[in-house]
Amino acid sequence: MPAAPPLRKVRATTAAQVCEHFDLDPEAKPLLSPKTSPRELLDELVEQKQFRTAIRFLAHALPHREAVWWGSLCVKHASGDAALPAAEASALKAAVSWVLDPSDANRNAARAPAEAAGIETPAGGLATAVTFTGGTLAPPMPKVPPVVPGPYLPAKGVAGAVLLASVKGAGAGIEETQRLFVELGTGVAEGRVTWPDVKPKAAGKTWGF
Repeated sequence: MPAAPPLRKVRATTAAQVCEHFDLDPEAKPLLSPKTSPRELLDELVEQKQFRTAIRFLAHALPHREAVWWGSLCVKHASGDAALPAAEASALKAAVSWVLDPSDANRNAARAPAEAAGIETPAGGLATAVTFTGGTLAPPMPKVPPVVPGPYLPAKGVAGAVLLASVKGAGAGIEETQRLFVELGTGVAEGRVTWPDVKPKAAGKTWGF
């Protein structure tokens, strides 16, 4: 059996380095050793159908830009053919705009759509994750020092958005949807599923962002 492709976008050399930044579910802990690679742990989680943990692992293993892109694909998939409510559509568009151009301007522009959609929606949670990728958490007030977001706060936002999307999606059951989302995330981690690859190639052929 050929070896699984490497997770080229994952910078950590061991799975333990990723798992330091979130609480690993008890049933997943026996799968982790100091030398377990990110690929090995991810494959074991999928084999044992621990998809929720796999989603959280991927969110923390991926760089912010790739994680938000993965989340965007999951949110879009969960909506199916139905149009998202206006506020959520704006939040999802803001998240994708930041992925395509991760500038401070686009990060700041995601704040209002994130607040309008709310973190209780997948798109709102994803746009909120974008706002955590830089800047300050403090309100823009005189003499208020900046409060830099923690480096893994975006990952937690993406994980929450993807998990929420998995229970809101239509069609397949939650477990099957989470399995699909892990497959998407694995493709992103391998470098196969990237924003240039899924940009519109012809008029009318879009992902609906």
